[in-house]
Amino acid sequence: MIRRVIRSRLFKVVVAVAAVVLAWQTYLSVRAVSVIDEAVAVETRTSPSLTLDVVLGFPPEQFHTLYLQSYGRISGVDGDTLHLRDVRPESVGMLARIYWVQQILPGGTP
Repeated sequence: MIRRVIRSRLFKVVVAVAAVVLAWQTYLSVRAVSVIDEAVAVETRTSPSLTLDVVLGFPPEQFHTLYLQSYGRISGVDGDTLHLRDVRPESVGMLARIYWVQQILPGGTP
């Protein structure tokens, strides 16, 4: 019975999909470390609220702006950079895992 399940096409597809999802999540986790600027990483340990510049690598559209509002308040957009205020330190890691976010820098005054 178990051999028949293991040899089935459905089992192989499920295992392949699980492997792809695991690989993608691993990639996002490893990449997130390089997306966060060192100054932001230090600031997350000491500050209860952060001001960040999120570089996307392309001009953000309405979708990107609305999506990033779940992490903080949008205070402006300059080219391909969104300025976020009031970002919780625990949200920085989740923000860095978004595949279209290229860099997270300490925020300046917009």
